[in-house]
Amino acid sequence: MSAVFLGLVLYYFFVDLPAEKKATVTKEHARKIFPLEIEKVIEFSLVGNGDPITLQRKATQGWELTRPLSAPADSGEVEAFLSEIANLEKTRVVEENPADLSTYGLSAPFLKIHFKFENKKEATLLLGDESPMRGGLYARRESRPAVMIASTSSSRFEKSVYSFRDKTLINFSTGAIERIQIIREENPLELKKKDDVWTISGDINAPGDKDVIMNFLQSIQFSKAKEFVDEDPDSLKPYGLNSPRLKLILESEKGEIHTLSFGNQKKGEGYFCKINDSKNIVLASVRLFDTLSQKTVEFLEKTLLAFEEEKVFELSLRSGNETIRVVRGENNDWDIQSPIETNADLSTVNSLLFDLKESKITEFVKIAVVAPKKFGLDIPQKSFSLKMKDGKTWVLKFGDQTDDGKQTFANRTGESTVFLISKEVVNKLFRSLHDLRNKKLLEFESAEVNKILIKTPDKLFELKKKGAEWRLEKPKKIKTQHIGQDLIWTLKGLEFNSIVTPPLPGNLAGLDAPLFSVSLWKDELEKVAALKVGKLVEQKQEYIVQVGNQQYRVENKFLESIPSDLEKLIP
Repeated sequence: MSAVFLGLVLYYFFVDLPAEKKATVTKEHARKIFPLEIEKVIEFSLVGNGDPITLQRKATQGWELTRPLSAPADSGEVEAFLSEIANLEKTRVVEENPADLSTYGLSAPFLKIHFKFENKKEATLLLGDESPMRGGLYARRESRPAVMIASTSSSRFEKSVYSFRDKTLINFSTGAIERIQIIREENPLELKKKDDVWTISGDINAPGDKDVIMNFLQSIQFSKAKEFVDEDPDSLKPYGLNSPRLKLILESEKGEIHTLSFGNQKKGEGYFCKINDSKNIVLASVRLFDTLSQKTVEFLEKTLLAFEEEKVFELSLRSGNETIRVVRGENNDWDIQSPIETNADLSTVNSLLFDLKESKITEFVKIAVVAPKKFGLDIPQKSFSLKMKDGKTWVLKFGDQTDDGKQTFANRTGESTVFLISKEVVNKLFRSLHDLRNKKLLEFESAEVNKILIKTPDKLFELKKKGAEWRLEKPKKIKTQHIGQDLIWTLKGLEFNSIVTPPLPGNLAGLDAPLFSVSLWKDELEKVAALKVGKLVEQKQEYIVQVGNQQYRVENKFLESIPSDLEKLIP
């Protein structure tokens, strides 16, 4: 039974299935007007009312025109045309042996398409008039007498030399270009790429916007000739190309040079152009000319500063007469060195550097500023500077605001350009001293804490840690589960709102008889951290809190979760 089953399977796959596929192919061919294997076509010609058009498949790939002129062909257009013919289906056979082909417009067809194949065979398709009844096109294979109706129209086969010709103005790869030059009467432009970084050369000497430049190159790459005007002009003068008004030069990393010269405008249609050293004149679109006429400022990098955060050593924020200077420590933490010496808040500094990296220029105003006073940049109101580990320093200066107050004029180190930065970006960059400093009240390692004391005017609560478990020892012994760990987490997150300067007398601050005090211990002798909670300033809902010799204002929300009676300590 197994052998019989295997035999049936093999018979199906090697006999029935191929026969079924062959029958399907035969049925499909029977429906076709002109069964055509596109990949085997090596040449075809179109003969109609105008000059004959001949196209040949190139040895490598693609197609080329050989008649009425020699030129590269639009391979996509050619393949689409061949697919149109290969997919033509007949509606019906009108007449098997017609006595008079002129009835169908096939004695002098409007289009005769002659094919040559790689096996040296040839075939011809004749297309005649359109059927007056149900639509469709009369068609006939030259080797057969039958007249058929194809479900199509003559307009789909009305092709010109322009239809098949490759209309690409410049053939290049955008990634391979490393130099762009635009020669024009005003504001010539030169862009150079090195190690994937674009720079605007000349008087500006500023970074270029990679994305803008790549989009610019792609708009050139995909631009097409609107018309082939003159294949062999006697003179370039009538087209204004003896002295071009604009010339584009592209240079690749391999030293290949591509040029596109623009002359006079053909009103409402485009500009006469000359590609590289070719003789022929083409018409390019107004849109391409406008793209190449963009001002230099459009290509400038709009990222405020590109840098690697880990390489920043120091940052300074100057606003008016105050300068906040923040320096990176040995363990990648940050310290404020002026106007006071204190620890900086790591997350805030990292957030500031992130905001700086993401900041964008809104608009470039002037390429070269000759009167900085006009923008308030002679005596900047604010400045922001970064010093890198390699010693390089970058400074951003801020001048006056625009009339609506929404933007600020600014200028970067080593550049003469003036640009605008939005009010939102300026506010993000200029953090206050309070924002930048470390506002944590207590500094300790959680793992070191093994005992917590909470003292109120009438009670003492003592929590001790044994292994991973916390217990309340005083005023009575109770297992507290997670309360000890939660309390450590709360105390570690305490932040102050402001520093009380000068410190208040103990009686005014409520610290001579505090509401409660908390102390953290490593063991019976070594204290890790401590604080006292004094008077509540009801207007702002802030408590006066003392840590060491310093008094702080702390919001009620930070302290209300610290238990100060037995009920809060019982699970």
